[in-house]
Amino acid sequence: MLQDIKKLLERNALILAIAATLFLAVLSLSAVPKLNLGLRIKSGDKYLHFIAYFGLTLLWYFALKDRINKKMFKFFVPLAIILYGIILEGLQSGLTTYRTGDVYDAIANTSGVIVALLVFNRLLKWYRTI
Repeated sequence: MLQDIKKLLERNALILAIAATLFLAVLSLSAVPKLNLGLRIKSGDKYLHFIAYFGLTLLWYFALKDRINKKMFKFFVPLAIILYGIILEGLQSGLTTYRTGDVYDAIANTSGVIVALLVFNRLLKWYRTI
């Protein structure tokens, strides 16, 4: 069963990464109602930013792991996603009247990317054992 899932993910990793990137842009630039999860966590949306960019980074890592040079891989993927997050924060301020860009959102995005970078090698080792 795990091998079937692995094959499915490998065939569709790039499509999933592109779809997640577009989905994140739509969410970032559209008027989304505030979610009240009832958790009473101060700055809870920062956790959502962290999780979104952590997941996005892992998707792109898996999509590109065998397609680009290893040196470029470790530098380009995180840099591109960090810049993407910064650009989206800027677009929120410049293109919309209902969203505002936030430096702390960009920091949460970057944190998610960095943690994904640190976790990816361990996940890849486990993934290759399947």
